Amino acid sequence: MDAVVFDLETTFTYEKGQTPEIIEIGARKINLSDPQSTQLNTFQCYTHPELRGRIGLRTRKFIGMKEADLERVVPFAQGIRQFIEWLGNDYYLCSWGGDDRLLFIEHCARYGISLNWLKNYNDIQPAISQLLGGRPQMKLKDAVVQSGLEVQGRLHSALTDAINTANLLIKHRAAVQLEKNTPQENYSMSCALYWTCRKCAKEKHYTAFSGSKRFCQECATGKQEAGRTSAPRQ
Repeated sequence: MDAVVFDLETTFTYEKGQTPEIIEIGARKINLSDPQSTQLNTFQCYTHPELRGRIGLRTRKFIGMKEADLERVVPFAQGIRQFIEWLGNDYYLCSWGGDDRLLFIEHCARYGISLNWLKNYNDIQPAISQLLGGRPQMKLKDAVVQSGLEVQGRLHSALTDAINTANLLIKHRAAVQLEKNTPQENYSMSCALYWTCRKCAKEKHYTAFSGSKRFCQECATGKQEAGRTSAPRQ
């Protein structure tokens, strides 16, 4: 079974309420039967931000994206499908912090892409941070340095960060208990994205609600229709 350590990079947001968009997916597979293998199995893809329309210069500089890399940018739907195909069937998904899981959920929901691949997810940051610093959260670079590992490449590239995180997992494998879970367990953890309608009691993506967390659009429309039907005659 593999451990797939992934990292995401997003566009900069300049105003409150702006939605960060995934522009890079990076990952490294670890064969848990032979974690010390020096053979690298990696994935890297740049994706086009639909809402922003382009990857700005400031963002490109931050993630170390070169001008030539712009030719490799693909639509997010294409990039995520390539990533899912690369994952295979039997794996743990691991990341440094839980924000990237939420980004994947939000983007897949936005683009209508199934989330049945988002299984066996594990945030490995708390266990390793607790081991090294006695607290549940550390910066990736600090954890790498305190572990006596060499920082690989340029940080804030999704692929580089995934490789550094994978090295931490290999180093501290005994301290990290990888757990299996279902895709549905991962969606339900995202309360900001999935709300439960108070009428039909169904859990739906937030876009199914018309500005209110109480009733989904379908039920709200039904309430309005019922109100018009039962209105007293003048």
